[in-house]
Amino acid sequence: MGKIGAKALRWKNDLHFYRIDKEYVQFFDEHLTENANILYTHRVPLTEIRKGGNVMPGQSPLSSIAKTFDIEILREFIKEEAFSAPIPARVFVPMGEKPKEGWPLFIWFHGGGWVLGNISTENSFCTKIASLSKCIVMSVDYRLAPENPFPAAVNDAYEALLYGFGKATSELGINPRKIAIGGSSAGGNLTAVITHKFSNSTFADIFPPVVFQLLVVPVTDNSATPESQPSWKENEFTPQLPAEKMLWYRKLYLPNGDEDLQNPEASPLFYPDNSFTKLPPCLILAAECDVLRSEAEAYNEKLIKNGINSKIIIYSGVPHPVMAMDAVLQKGRDLGKDAADAIRDAFY
Repeated sequence: MGKIGAKALRWKNDLHFYRIDKEYVQFFDEHLTENANILYTHRVPLTEIRKGGNVMPGQSPLSSIAKTFDIEILREFIKEEAFSAPIPARVFVPMGEKPKEGWPLFIWFHGGGWVLGNISTENSFCTKIASLSKCIVMSVDYRLAPENPFPAAVNDAYEALLYGFGKATSELGINPRKIAIGGSSAGGNLTAVITHKFSNSTFADIFPPVVFQLLVVPVTDNSATPESQPSWKENEFTPQLPAEKMLWYRKLYLPNGDEDLQNPEASPLFYPDNSFTKLPPCLILAAECDVLRSEAEAYNEKLIKNGINSKIIIYSGVPHPVMAMDAVLQKGRDLGKDAADAIRDAFY
């Protein structure tokens, strides 16, 4: 096993360890046992973690696409007092001829607990979606906590969506009737939140609807505890997102604590039923051995209860970062294909 703290070993002594995918166990033993930045992120200074870009080991190489370039999204819709800097974003253009009516657009929000990650963190996944789903992918570099706590990331994500319907049609050659959004973990949280915000806003009367949403291992309930969400108890010590680390992210993103934990813009599970009825079709991709699994299941149930075409796929035996481990986990490759197939089907 190499050098590793006793607490990190606890997941191997847990009654649920037998469920852990053997490919993951092998990769953990060979590559992660001494990687404090991965296992003990919440105990390492932020400046040190951010130097590495929070790129998860185990990602596949970039897929072949036509081009990649960076843009800046000006703040034209969501105004904040004393803050007007543009939002960085990265654009991934697939190979092939642009459809006559314009490219479909998939807007992506990376993971990292609203604290980590940047414009490069999930490039591998973005190029895969651009290539396999035949769409432009725009990855948004939203502001991070603790420097910019809630609701800064929500405002950036929402501005990016409105840019997709607005200037992106001419600047990127986008078909505004084929816009979908998605994200992983904290990015899945932002996806769910801004889908509600848009569907309940006057913008929904001006722009076409969002055609699809993809939530990958999403946070939907920031008030979750081992008592309220079963997977928090089941997977309390499972790498690479033990409950202790999730609480660290939560405290940095939501410093007002109880005041915001059940705010729907932080915890979209708490939007009322009449908001859920307005949402686009959804695919949720969850990991069985993830503290966030049961809140993803609850979100899917609430979508279905309110008449929305929603489906959840739970990948057995794998922990939270499965999406970013597609070079070493078959379940990661399965997730990538399921995501690409669903996005392509929504567009074509």
